[in-house]
Amino acid sequence: MNSPARITILRHGETPLTGLFCGSSDPELTGAGWESLVARTTDRSWDRVITSPLKRCHAFAQNLGLPLDVDARVREMDFGDWEGKSTEDVWNADQKALTAFWDDPTANPAPGGEPWAVMCARTAEAFEEIGREAQGQRLLLITHAGVMRSLLVTQLGLPFASAWKVSLPTASVLEMTAHHDPDNASLDVQLTALKGDE
Repeated sequence: MNSPARITILRHGETPLTGLFCGSSDPELTGAGWESLVARTTDRSWDRVITSPLKRCHAFAQNLGLPLDVDARVREMDFGDWEGKSTEDVWNADQKALTAFWDDPTANPAPGGEPWAVMCARTAEAFEEIGREAQGQRLLLITHAGVMRSLLVTQLGLPFASAWKVSLPTASVLEMTAHHDPDNASLDVQLTALKGDE
């Protein structure tokens, strides 16, 4: 039996748009954001790094000096017309739309944005492929809070409403193992750690 893939999932650090709707927007990390990722990656014992193509993930991933793959499927959800806006601004402009989004972002995506189910489908596809192909390896996945929440839902079966209650500040870490059973083509995923602010 193969040993499982051990996957460290790291949220990017602080950007100038932290606290705003920031999905397809592409800001760079702040100095503090960069340093928070340095503190999270002192181990450097990963076999490979997989990153979102967005600069807040990709720029730091390139700096690690490890084998690197860029996967667009692990980019953040696109918030459409809400990109770069605060929750307060969106609330004041259209309270009904924001409430509907929080209740069901699949049926009620941000105007011009990506439905939750579409993002979940692409992130699940990416994670399951990564998990199957990386048996016995240690991987670092640098990505976004929305992607991390989608994996809690699709891989661990956490209810959507509960996933949104999990605090995932910048530079948060999820540790997961993924064991691939080739006999029935299944992927057994377990959450082994969640690290937020320290």
